[in-house]
Amino acid sequence: MNATLTLANKDKKALVSINGNSIIFHVLILLVLAGLATNFFTEYQLGGFNKYAIKHFVVFCTVFVTAVLWKLSIVRTSFVFMVIVYINILSSTVYLPFRIEDSLQNFESYFLRVEMIVFIMGLLLAVFEKPWHQFVVIGYNTLFIVACAMLVPELSVGRYILAFIIISSVAAISYFVFSKVILLQNDLNDQNTLVSKQNRELKELTNFRKDIMRIIAHDLKTPIHQLSILAEVAKSSEAPADKDNCLVLLKQSIDKTYGMLENLLEWSMQNDEALKSYMDLNIHVLVDDIRKQYTENLSHKKINLINEVDIDLQMFYSKEVFETVIRNLLTNAIKFSPQNEAIVIKGQESEDSYSLSIHNKAPGLDPSKLERINNGQAIESSRGTDNEKGSGKGLFICKRMLEKNNATLKLKAVEDGVVATILVHKSIAINGEKVVA
Repeated sequence: MNATLTLANKDKKALVSINGNSIIFHVLILLVLAGLATNFFTEYQLGGFNKYAIKHFVVFCTVFVTAVLWKLSIVRTSFVFMVIVYINILSSTVYLPFRIEDSLQNFESYFLRVEMIVFIMGLLLAVFEKPWHQFVVIGYNTLFIVACAMLVPELSVGRYILAFIIISSVAAISYFVFSKVILLQNDLNDQNTLVSKQNRELKELTNFRKDIMRIIAHDLKTPIHQLSILAEVAKSSEAPADKDNCLVLLKQSIDKTYGMLENLLEWSMQNDEALKSYMDLNIHVLVDDIRKQYTENLSHKKINLINEVDIDLQMFYSKEVFETVIRNLLTNAIKFSPQNEAIVIKGQESEDSYSLSIHNKAPGLDPSKLERINNGQAIESSRGTDNEKGSGKGLFICKRMLEKNNATLKLKAVEDGVVATILVHKSIAINGEKVVA
């Protein structure tokens, strides 16, 4: 039979699985049917429609009907296999009433042939189905041996006992051996599943680390650009007071950039659980702190950033994740906003979530790009209103980070621009336990 060794699972505890779609299994059924048909016609030609011909006809019809039901997907492959095996055992033992009048030598030959069939069929059931079938076979074979001993006492009792001991011992041993092997296969299967899961998680974490490094590079572009602007202003300033003021601003900007770089690098070196290092955050203060990092960019495009978040709005969440996402959204808002416009940031709290929206006056966003962003797909970068460049992956990475931390990001095109909304659910999981933020 075309059966392939497979790791047994919890639903099917078989040592070897039967491939019902294979050509060999179809050929097996055809060979069984052909053999039964041949036996029927042979018996019919020798003695007409006698008891032996009837037996072969009944067996043929049983297997044929079962095969048809299997092809119609009414019964499973394992059921067809069990019918073929068990009907071989039954059709062999059903001859017993007709063998009583045989000579002792002929009856002994029949008895040994039946025991051999029982032995082989029991092993097939134990290997290709479930080992407990061995006990069904042992029970049935015990009844057959007892019946033989009662109906044909002329045969030595030792022969009956020997046959019982051999068949029962082999069946019992095979049951325990095969059961143990199946348990080992199940353990191996669980270990393989665990290793596969760990490999997927490792691959995902590796890709996520790469994304984090892209975020770090993305976040550092703005403050470094600010440093360049301040250095240029300091260089072109002639008045000592202006130069001193620029140097003070330059020092402050360098300190902030260094602190942000240190935090981002430290965060990126942590394991995946670092994403779940939650704390109480004041959203209004956090937005104000981030706004200070974009002072020069906002001033350059004459954009007014309005923080309308309630000063008392508190949220329990990952500071690193939230800051990174807001910086990315704010960078995009500045990038695509025309000059002399405003960016409005609002925050709300509902019964089961917090939301933060960043509304910019950017021209209408391409609907196909909007759909891709909301579906968590990366897009090609577009130039900003002042010809600013980008990678096109920032929103994609931010969306993934939020989803890892029980939050969502959605962009919506409105009449006067684009609104990016972060929705943070209050119920979050920390170390496997639910905590209400």
